[in-house]
Amino acid sequence: MEERCGRAAPRAGRQRSEALKRQWFAIVNPHSGGNGKKLTELLRGLERVADKVVLTTHPGHAAELAREASDYAGIAVAGGDGTLFEVLKGIDRVTQRVALIPAGRGNALARDLGLMRQRDRLSAMHWEPVNCIDLVEVLVTSADGTQATHLSASTIAVGYAVRVAKRAGAFRRLGGMSYAAAATFLRPRRFGLRIAYGEGPARQARLSGLIANSTHHIANFHGYPEAHYADGIFEVMEMNGGLARQTLHNLSALSGMVLYQPYPLRQATAARMQLETPMELMVDGEIFPGVVDVEIRILPGGLACNRARTQ
Repeated sequence: MEERCGRAAPRAGRQRSEALKRQWFAIVNPHSGGNGKKLTELLRGLERVADKVVLTTHPGHAAELAREASDYAGIAVAGGDGTLFEVLKGIDRVTQRVALIPAGRGNALARDLGLMRQRDRLSAMHWEPVNCIDLVEVLVTSADGTQATHLSASTIAVGYAVRVAKRAGAFRRLGGMSYAAAATFLRPRRFGLRIAYGEGPARQARLSGLIANSTHHIANFHGYPEAHYADGIFEVMEMNGGLARQTLHNLSALSGMVLYQPYPLRQATAARMQLETPMELMVDGEIFPGVVDVEIRILPGGLACNRARTQ
């Protein structure tokens, strides 16, 4: 395989890369994007192009399967943002590449890569040169002092966006529109925190939500018009509006046009949030309770990820 994204692969990594099977290992989340006929059609398609297809059966299984697929050069991920989040815990990012098959409700990175517009759901499964996708490393400290490190391919959030994501589960049958339905009449609640960017000083703030994004999309909302998945930065939105302002902003973002942007966007490569009280943190759709401290930093070109197949 070619050099890894963002940096040359270490010698040992190059040697192992050359020894990998030039084959696809497909990890399928059967609970993403419905089941029945759609799932059957997806599995039939994967069986034609993938060398092995495995369905996840429990939370965390995608990470386990990714580790077991260490001999494969390509990992196809059929699911949503949460499925990719798990896979990132198990793959070798130096020697393996990822192809997204969007089947979830959000699919933020897949939307940025143009995969939602493809009739061929398997259009990212090819061996052409890959894209270098930025990741964000997230160090989380819980109220009991435990720490964990995660990798994000799109969205890290506290406050309003987390409440929307949780409420969207009740509207799962609406697919991508479940987030818009969940946001309807959801009143923002303010919380206190200290926030610092890069090496700058920390400042006290009261916000209704904070979202750090490395993609243009937040689920199916056009939240960051200037953002790009491979620009070496993430963008931060500090939200402090009431119900009326937030509703107008939601409608603007959902329309795909920058009609109303009440919250200034900040670019950064690192940030730290210290929360006054334990809160829920969302990383690519996965929610972690009781969080008091969050440190994030960009990993430029941290993932080799395919776009749609070149026509």
